[in-house]
Amino acid sequence: MPKPAPFTPKPAIEKLPLAVRKDIRDNFESEKEDLQKQVNDLLGNECKFNFNANEIWAYNADSNSTNCGGTLKNYATGFIYCLKSFINKYGDEGKDHFNGAVTQCEISVGVNPLGDKAPTINCEVKDGVFWILFNHTSLGYNCDYIGDYMLSAIENAPRDGLSLRAKHSIDEDYDSKIDDLKEELGGMIGVPDVVLDPNWDENFKALKAKSSSNDWEQNLGRTIYSYFEGFKDQLKYQGFKDDEMLQEGLAEVFESKKIVVRVVPKTKKTYNEAIIEDGVIYLQTTPEQWWVNTSQIGEKFIDLL
Repeated sequence: MPKPAPFTPKPAIEKLPLAVRKDIRDNFESEKEDLQKQVNDLLGNECKFNFNANEIWAYNADSNSTNCGGTLKNYATGFIYCLKSFINKYGDEGKDHFNGAVTQCEISVGVNPLGDKAPTINCEVKDGVFWILFNHTSLGYNCDYIGDYMLSAIENAPRDGLSLRAKHSIDEDYDSKIDDLKEELGGMIGVPDVVLDPNWDENFKALKAKSSSNDWEQNLGRTIYSYFEGFKDQLKYQGFKDDEMLQEGLAEVFESKKIVVRVVPKTKKTYNEAIIEDGVIYLQTTPEQWWVNTSQIGEKFIDLL
């Protein structure tokens, strides 16, 4: 069976009809400055809408329609609506990541080069420009759904360090409750100044290098927390609470008072393990076994002492 022909974008309209140009003037250009100000106020950056009406309107399916300006405005207001939700969720980190990805401070609209395989609407960041992409048969549809693709577009732009998904998970699922866990664990093992090191950057790099998807990023904080919680529960089960002999035995090999979560290429146990190296307790797992059986981390830890 022959392969379908690749999608070929339509040529831009050389000259738009007068009624269409008037609609652009009345319904988009007249409001463009205010629309851009709304974006700039949200991002703290000077961004602009750069919509090529001649290219975009080539995909208008209704030959009687002159509503090009209204269509362009819908893309702009849809983008603003979704950007507000994005920043409400991700705050200043969201602004930093957006501005760091969209380096040209420009928002454009264009046809999706995937042709028939393209969703009704999608987004991508290319060469520092935020592109709103429409299916060639669906001009003007689903403008309020830009937000479904905004995060992925920003995250797919090259950037060092933790992703926005990961940072949000840390804020929501780790920072808010780790102090209580640390206090409980420290009291139980007789080390009130115990240090819990999530090892964010190194673990993120190790997982990123081996993972075929980024689903794990949105649970990074919760997952790291679950390793510390699982270890605490294991020590409680093994009788460390209020047992001076066990606490003293631990203190002899736990000079650093530091517990670190670490992703490694291979572990001796199937899912995860706790080991002691140079006075540090490492809670180890592999990318393949990430977030698997975290409640078992530190099983039989007493045998290491």
